[in-house]
Order: sequence, then C-alpha cells, then structure tokens
Amino acid sequence: MILREVFPETGTLHELQDNPTETLVSLYPIVSGFRFNYVTSAEVTKPESNLATNSLDRLILKHIRAQSDLIITTGLTARNEKLNSSQFAPMLVITRANETLNFPATQTRSSHPVYLTQTLGTEYPNTKAIAIGIVRSSIPDFASAFCRDNSILRAVVETGITAAREFAHAGLLTEIDLTVTRSPEQEVASRLAKEFLTALGITDAHMIQLLKHEDSWFFRFGSPAARNL
Repeated sequence: MILREVFPETGTLHELQDNPTETLVSLYPIVSGFRFNYVTSAEVTKPESNLATNSLDRLILKHIRAQSDLIITTGLTARNEKLNSSQFAPMLVITRANETLNFPATQTRSSHPVYLTQTLGTEYPNTKAIAIGIVRSSIPDFASAFCRDNSILRAVVETGITAAREFAHAGLLTEIDLTVTRSPEQEVASRLAKEFLTALGITDAHMIQLLKHEDSWFFRFGSPAARNL
C-alpha cells in the first residue's frame, strides 16, 4: 500500500507495506491539544456512513487513537456509529440524554474506561463504563475541564460536524484530519475539504499535508489560533 504525497513534497511516495507504524509516525506525528478526525465521501450521501470509510482510513484512525490520551465523542455519534471501546485509549462520551446509552462500548468488556456524562450510579454491562454525572456546560467547556482535571494533553475528537463546530468556535481544534474517499479527482476532493472547513466555521486553517491513495485523499489542516489544553 503506497501513499503519494501531493503536498508539501509533491510526488514523494510512502510505503506502508513493511512497517506501516513507522511510516505513519512520520506522516501523522503526535499532536498536543484537540485533534478532530473525520471521513467523508464524494459519493456517499450521508457523510458519517460506514460506506465512506475504507481500510486505509481505518488504519490511520487507529494510529491517531494510539497517539491520544483520550477519545472524545457524543452520545449521538456513539449510537449512530455503534461505537466500540478502543484498545488504545479511554473514551469520553458527552451526552445530555437521560436514557441509559446502549451501544457496544457500554455493553462489551473493555481494556480502557468509557466515561459517560449520565446520572451518577448508572450501571452498564461493561464494568469499565462509568457514569460521571450530568453535563451542565457546553461540550467544549466540559471536554476542556475533563482534560485539565485528568492531565490529558492529547485528545482526538470523533464527532459529527455540529459538535465539532462548537470545538472550532471555542478555538480548541489544533489539527483537523479529513479523509475524502471515492474521489478520483483532486479538484473534487479539495472542494469538499473547503466546504468541510466552511461548515466548521474555520477561516484560519492552513494545509499541513495532503496524501493520496487510489481515489482517497488525506488532508491535514492546522489552526494557528487554537488554544492549548
């Protein structure tokens, strides 16, 4: 599996076959702060659909998770995506829903904790799933406080656009990693990336890197205005 660098080193090839971890470390280095990861498709109508992702996108997601101290998502995303707990890092599920959340991460035994903003004492089949109380602030404020209180320096945000926009408006997104699949043309992928940043309300992002594999494009954007955790 080969990734071709389109920017900044146009034409450089990166081989993932022999040692994908070593190669991905150079392409996706550790990022301090909040890192938003998202996948969309030039063909799939529903961006969050599993049809938008592919094996390479999932490999990169695992690599990003492995670099993180915490995975942040929402109850809506967790339910829609039927999220499992991660073998790489704890998970924080932020929700205002009162009903007990029922998705794989709360049901199946996990190696890392799954923290949920639900009524204290709520129990789940997964004994590592822990209710930490009701959210009484915005999602970004709650996530920031949770990270500060638990000495978390590197968090990956895996939510839909609406919640991610709140992080962006709060000036918290240090890096945005976007995968655009099923797009043979760079022009189409770049247009979708621009629309994606506009939907987030981000105007100061700069492209750090653009990689290509077959009809998939892997963007990394940085935001100089982002605040540290």
